[in-house]
Amino acid sequence: MRGHLVTIVAVMTAGLSACDHIYDPAQDGNLVPRTADEDPAIPSLALAGTVFHYQTFGDPTKPAIIFLHGGPGGDYRGLLRLNDRYDGYALADDHFVVMWDQRGSGLSRRHDCGVYTLDQMDADLDALIAHVSPGRPVILIGHSWGGMYAAMYINRHPDKVAGAVLMEPGPLNGQMFDAIIGDLYDIDFFSEWLNDDAWDAQFLTADDHARADYHRMLGVRDSQPKFHQSAVDPAPLWRLGAIASRCVMSSGVKDGKAAYDFTDHLGAYTTRVLFIASAENQVIGAAFQERQRRFFPAADLVTIADTGHDMQWTHPAESLAAIHAYLTAVER
Repeated sequence: MRGHLVTIVAVMTAGLSACDHIYDPAQDGNLVPRTADEDPAIPSLALAGTVFHYQTFGDPTKPAIIFLHGGPGGDYRGLLRLNDRYDGYALADDHFVVMWDQRGSGLSRRHDCGVYTLDQMDADLDALIAHVSPGRPVILIGHSWGGMYAAMYINRHPDKVAGAVLMEPGPLNGQMFDAIIGDLYDIDFFSEWLNDDAWDAQFLTADDHARADYHRMLGVRDSQPKFHQSAVDPAPLWRLGAIASRCVMSSGVKDGKAAYDFTDHLGAYTTRVLFIASAENQVIGAAFQERQRRFFPAADLVTIADTGHDMQWTHPAESLAAIHAYLTAVER
């Protein structure tokens, strides 16, 4: 009995000692990384009334490629492998590559909900294009929500886009959204990710952006099992923008229904577009993208084998090879 008591006391003492390294969640940087407006060491761009986490690669006099990350609310960290060199080629060899976290996303400045509208997202990208490529159209490469974002911008500004790669974009209009809404998330009330999320909600309320972002990140890896993203080599992220995620999506909803349409003027965009899909995503994979590519007058579909929705991270060489071939053809 005495031996057990000594053990218990030792464990308790160790636990109390560990408390020296417990930090106040209300203090900046303890729950999630600071944003670019809070930390001057983070590369940033002040534009359009906000501060974006922003990084560029290559010669700014060359044609610009702007990456659009997923979410809404994600960040560009999971796209960085597409900027590496494979088989002797890198995008920055002949392009000016722009990586940025969208408004209120990743490490960009946070705002209140009313700021996040589809019109504002359009204006942000328009301002960024004017900044990095004044008077010259750009290439857009968007993954997931980023592919939707690219389609929305093309739908409104076809003359400002020299080409586009849509990597497994989400639904491009409300009708496509309604077709898959039941498969988007795992809502099993006994699932581990939902249990973790609910448990945390007992202790942390979303009373500021850091807490809201932290809460939103719980279960992000497990909430969409039919997307078949890697558990062995998961795509990384710095921070999710909870308010941006909720409010950007809400801006496309009317009377409880998805009312957005990023396709109604795509007929004016005659430049060929590349869709890239994964073979294993059961929701918005190759079959779904085969339907979506028909919204464009000219579009090809490349399917990456043996991967799910995170093919840009798990299979960057194959993804980049498809992008390189497309850029060679469209810029010829």
